[in-house]
Amino acid sequence: MNRGAELFASKGCAHCHGPAGVGGGTGPDLQRVRERRNRAEIITQIQDGGKVMPPFGALLTTSEMDDLVSFLKANRKFIVVPPKPLAKPAVNPSDKDPD
Repeated sequence: MNRGAELFASKGCAHCHGPAGVGGGTGPDLQRVRERRNRAEIITQIQDGGKVMPPFGALLTTSEMDDLVSFLKANRKFIVVPPKPLAKPAVNPSDKDPD
């Protein structure tokens, strides 16, 4: 599983899915992908991409793909990511009440 975690970080996965697949961002949070997809579905998604995910099949060896899928299928401790705070609306200086 350690090799898969290293690949997740070094092959660009964390850029969209968050560190170790926690939190997501551009891509979904992957902590529970093991519950949503089977091994073959995960491999197909990584190889072929889909939606906004680019294909990574040509960038990974068979061994690397196995390690990465093992990492994603591992029963890791679930980490709750707090929601991002809502952005405060910008205040236009001309909207302020004169004193």
